[in-house]
Amino acid sequence: MKDRLSSSGRIGQLDIDGFAVVRKEKLSDGLTFCQREGPPDGIPLVLVHGATVPSWEFDFLVPPLLRAGFQTLRFDLYAHGASDRPQGEYPLERFKRQLIEIIDATGFPQPAILLGHSFGAAVAASVAVSSPDKVSRLVLVAPMLDFNATSSWTTLFRLPGIGELAMHAFGVPALIRRRRRRYAGIDKPQLTPRFIEQCADRGFGRGLLSMIRTGALGNQGERYAALRDYPGDVLLITGDHDVIIPPDHIARVRELLPPHLHCTIEAEHNLLLTHPDVIADAVLRWTT
Repeated sequence: MKDRLSSSGRIGQLDIDGFAVVRKEKLSDGLTFCQREGPPDGIPLVLVHGATVPSWEFDFLVPPLLRAGFQTLRFDLYAHGASDRPQGEYPLERFKRQLIEIIDATGFPQPAILLGHSFGAAVAASVAVSSPDKVSRLVLVAPMLDFNATSSWTTLFRLPGIGELAMHAFGVPALIRRRRRRYAGIDKPQLTPRFIEQCADRGFGRGLLSMIRTGALGNQGERYAALRDYPGDVLLITGDHDVIIPPDHIARVRELLPPHLHCTIEAEHNLLLTHPDVIADAVLRWTT
């Protein structure tokens, strides 16, 4: 039986060897939804999601991580999931600040392993470089290199006024269609309504548009190259059928990174949903 943390902050029991915390933390830019799960003495691991799917993309990965002895913290980036959609621009620095603040606000053990997926990998890499005291190791899963360069919509979205109309009329609906196909293809159609629920809030589209315009979804090469000064170990996990992060982008990321371990899985970009046990096992073996 699993009890969860109430808004008053009470910690409930997670089976017999851990706890589960589900709440919203007030950070400098707004409320942030987060979940903390696992044994209190477990290996601390923070999960950072990608540019479009919120922290429930880790729903399938967290259980095997907990069984392996990790304690996990995941959260929704601003404009995503159950977190606030604050006004203003959404550069990567805003998400970097959010990641640092959520670790501190929850009292999560430090240093912790950071695991970032896609755009989340760039956010995690940025924190590892700026705050190495908070990061024991770094896991990059299908790391985004330059989404803006691979999207045919970027030029249109950058046009004032027109970009807002295009995101609402074409951009978000296209994302929903893509997710519907992907989730049906991996026999998880139940995830589609959850994604649509997020998209129904226009703050999501506004945030995504700003991420394109500010360069948050642009070239992250400098962030990965800066990891050469990061003192911890780096694990790279990629899917060899990933069409979102093409092979040449992964090759470029590998050139930029310091010496690292690379694990390749026969999977697409949604490998968190299709191969959670493989990923959890790879992280455990690398950690221990």
